[in-house]
Amino acid sequence: MKILRIVLAAQLFIFLAWGGWLLSSKNTAAAEFYLETQPVDPRDLLSGTFVALSYEIANPPARSCQEALKKGDSFYVQLEARGRTVGTGQGDVPVYEAVDCAKTAPEGGLWAKASPYWGFGGRASARYGIERFYLNEDNPLKDARSGSVIAKVKIDRSRKLVLLDLVKKI
Repeated sequence: MKILRIVLAAQLFIFLAWGGWLLSSKNTAAAEFYLETQPVDPRDLLSGTFVALSYEIANPPARSCQEALKKGDSFYVQLEARGRTVGTGQGDVPVYEAVDCAKTAPEGGLWAKASPYWGFGGRASARYGIERFYLNEDNPLKDARSGSVIAKVKIDRSRKLVLLDLVKKI
């Protein structure tokens, strides 16, 4: 009976620690910024209600990024506001774009961790782990299409992008 209590307490501790880590990873002091989405069809009946998202930063134009995609290892993408804005209900917001890639993230600037992904036809693109946004059944954004919304994101402690919210374009 004592062993059972120890096992149950250990499981409870593991789940509490994991939940605390997940909650604290979104509460970093990192700046929040916006990424523009591209159209994609999000239908999947088994996964629940979600919006499938595709980003312009999935195909970074820099030569260093194309080389990093070909190598097949994780890499870092530098994101920067280049003066382009998108209108939302909260006013015009700057949209960040991919400008450079590196094997390791240099200090300074916004560097997000990416992994290569080979889609149909063998074309490589960068994945950031924010390609799906799960919603409640009564959320009005559940019928939104990628391209009609922009993603509000930030970079966590491990340099991964965290999707905070979707904002409808005007």
